[in-house]
Amino acid sequence: MTGPSAVLSGKKILVVEDDSSLSPLLRLLIEEAGAVVQIASDPQEALQAMASMKPIDILISDVVLPSRSGFQLAEELVEIQPGIRVLFMSGFGDPEIGARELLIPFDTLLKPFLPEDFLAKIVGLLARKIR
Repeated sequence: MTGPSAVLSGKKILVVEDDSSLSPLLRLLIEEAGAVVQIASDPQEALQAMASMKPIDILISDVVLPSRSGFQLAEELVEIQPGIRVLFMSGFGDPEIGARELLIPFDTLLKPFLPEDFLAKIVGLLARKIR
């Protein structure tokens, strides 16, 4: 195994994306890299998925979600599972700005993005040491 598959094989990834045209593509990219993926379309589904997948390695979340922000959801999930890594995605400006105050390992990605950039962000997050 080489590339992202060498790192992602067997990892558990929860993706929270309310855009039904994007979530199947994200699932395909992650699964082809060897990871186990669960897709949730809103924060409530994410909490249910978290319970069934626990522990997860990475949360990938859109910033703008129904009922609460991706930042709020991430903070909630970190309470359930400390040490989770997070990738925030946004099509509405730099998600780094809103995430600065979070005390969790995170990275950000602006939409639209290339598949290789998406996978590189995930691999980079997994390589980070957790404080």
